[in-house]
Amino acid sequence: MRLWSKWKKGGSLLADVLQRQGIDPKAAAARESFKQILDDAEAAADARLEREQEDTGALSREEHNTRWEVLFFEEIRARARAHAAKGKDR
Repeated sequence: MRLWSKWKKGGSLLADVLQRQGIDPKAAAARESFKQILDDAEAAADARLEREQEDTGALSREEHNTRWEVLFFEEIRARARAHAAKGKDR
């Protein structure tokens, strides 16, 4: 589930956000930045979910997967926007 979410859903979302920010997602995918954004978003989602569970307690498997996906998508959006802003500053 996670690997599928990361590349299929996450990749689609990332391409969409980059395109809305004026960056050609195919060009970004050809560079290492596309993979790096997804990897960083995955790691950040893992860390955020772990911190949340320390505060709120364990979640069921379904709740865990759903919450992770929400956090993962938030992280993708934030990183894609930052990447686009950095590209515009160059």
